[in-house]
Amino acid sequence: MLITLYGPDSYRRIKKVNEIVGEYRKKYTGLSYERIDVSLDDSLEKLRNFVSTRAMFDKAKLLVIDNPLEAKDQKKLREVLKSNAKDKETTIVINSTQKPPATYKFAYEAPSTSQEFPALKGEKIGAFVTQISKEYGVSIDAKTKSAIVDIFGSDTWGIATEINRLSLEQSGIVESRIKTDYFQLINTVKRGYSAKDRIVALELILSERKDDPARVFNSLAYRLLNEKEANRFADYDIAVKSGKLEYEEVLLDLALGPTPHSFI
Repeated sequence: MLITLYGPDSYRRIKKVNEIVGEYRKKYTGLSYERIDVSLDDSLEKLRNFVSTRAMFDKAKLLVIDNPLEAKDQKKLREVLKSNAKDKETTIVINSTQKPPATYKFAYEAPSTSQEFPALKGEKIGAFVTQISKEYGVSIDAKTKSAIVDIFGSDTWGIATEINRLSLEQSGIVESRIKTDYFQLINTVKRGYSAKDRIVALELILSERKDDPARVFNSLAYRLLNEKEANRFADYDIAVKSGKLEYEEVLLDLALGPTPHSFI
């Protein structure tokens, strides 16, 4: 049987992959399990060997295939998948950022199943923030929730990572503080029209809150306005990673640099 999981929302998609793996491991104590990235060399041979080898204990076999559309030999990959599509003892989970095309139509025919994970939009983003907050046991007020949605948008990995950090830092309670609210301060550094306001906000982030400069830079890099602004952040990133600048220097330059309207 084939289970095709696809879509740009990698956080929810990979979470689903892990749920399936967990369910199979719980059900079959001697499960034969393998995960193969078929974009890598010799991966198809490894794939063939796995599906052709009989399980030693439980009959169940589980295989997760990553990046199917990046496999060098698509024809051979489809042949292996199609030949195992109705195998009751072998379950193959196809994990893809894009929907496999019509040449993979067999993956959408019974008994195989599929599930799409599109990028979240509108109210669904807010619902996701609420869901993840509950999972991590974090109580988030409306203002903080709105700020998280504004900063991270449909980046579910960013949302989940931030809420996880808040759960560890705040022990489950996140209070909205006007002067030291991280999200408000980030928005001021990023979009404040006054250089003085941007510098004050940056000082509160680094000195009062003592947030990690790398985290601050990454927060500022979310949801950029256009290609010019994106290129500017990319140049800063290269400069830091090559050792030419420190994150603190970059953040100061950003706060002192062009006001938002100069990017538009």
